[in-house]
Amino acid sequence: MGRLLIYLCILVLAVFVLSAAFLLQTGGGTSSAAMPVSVHDLSVAPRDHAEERVATTGVLRFLHEPGDHFVVTADGLGVIVRGYDEQALRALDGQTVTVTGRFGFDKETGTYIDAESVTAAQ
Repeated sequence: MGRLLIYLCILVLAVFVLSAAFLLQTGGGTSSAAMPVSVHDLSVAPRDHAEERVATTGVLRFLHEPGDHFVVTADGLGVIVRGYDEQALRALDGQTVTVTGRFGFDKETGTYIDAESVTAAQ
């Protein structure tokens, strides 16, 4: 019985240490500073910023054909804003906004930001 208790304590301690190490290494996903990057740079050189936490500014537009919100520039380049509250995005439609989140791209979606925050720009 005593051995079982000791092994159980060691197992619980090991899980705790591994969990703490993982959280410290990843930073919980949102504590690292977002790198300011233009929509233009994200659109023309997506590989340079893949999987980075970025902040970008542009006009928020909803396009009915793909059914997505985009942050766009005056010259028509855009990045999809996904993973954010649709109602909040609709309230900001047409406004200049700053989008902060994890940037990515793939062949099906194109360039996108998994948004953590979308706020009206000052």
